[in-house]
Amino acid sequence: MKNIFFLFLCPFLFCQNFVTKDSIKILAQSNFKSMEVLEINNGKLIPVRNYMYDRNKNEVIIKNISERNKDWLRTIIRLDSNFNIKEVERLTEGLVISEKENLLVKTQVSEIMKYFYNSSTIQINHYNSKGNLSVKEFKLYDDKNRIIEKIKLLNIPDDIVVSEIEKYKWIDDYNYNYEKLNFNAPNSKVIGLYKLNEYGDREAFVGNLYLNNSKEKADFIFEKKNRKFDSKGNLIKVYKVDNKEQILIEVRNIIY
Repeated sequence: MKNIFFLFLCPFLFCQNFVTKDSIKILAQSNFKSMEVLEINNGKLIPVRNYMYDRNKNEVIIKNISERNKDWLRTIIRLDSNFNIKEVERLTEGLVISEKENLLVKTQVSEIMKYFYNSSTIQINHYNSKGNLSVKEFKLYDDKNRIIEKIKLLNIPDDIVVSEIEKYKWIDDYNYNYEKLNFNAPNSKVIGLYKLNEYGDREAFVGNLYLNNSKEKADFIFEKKNRKFDSKGNLIKVYKVDNKEQILIEVRNIIY
């Protein structure tokens, strides 16, 4: 039973992403030209992603150069005049059914996310490769720019369905009570407390998962990482902390 619960729990816990100091916004504001991201693999630094900044178009192009996750090709992030994300276009390669031959063929597929900002709310519309609206997300923030609620809606033919609702009740800047309701089959609920570190990353979670009228305790300590930033506030090195020893796992070479 624990293994089954863990499979369902992973998406709830590991999908929590917070804005840290290695954000695209800070990169663009620093007027960088390019960046190469390298990760440690078998003791060697291996390039995995390239970033290019087009100042005229105010967009960041991220290309996949890793042997892993080959399906993802590149992502284009378009920014507004305040360096907020206004559109994200993600290009992947996958198998789709050919309408002419009714066979699976390998092709490039794009997904576009458009961002709309209104006071303390961000609306994100997801469009599939055919330009059809598939998902809507609404994120509500408090006066400290901390997320307090997120709602995801699925856009299906002739209907709109609430898929997920997340609620964040902040105790302080490093702790908040969390609740997530998932309305997709099987319906489930996660309730607990998150603890964050100085970077805004998850440090620990204590709570419960409710699934099919069953309750399972969920206590997690997340892998500790330290970061090093340059004088412009951009992330340049990531270390994994193992028994108080810092082990380099990622390097970012930035050209200004």
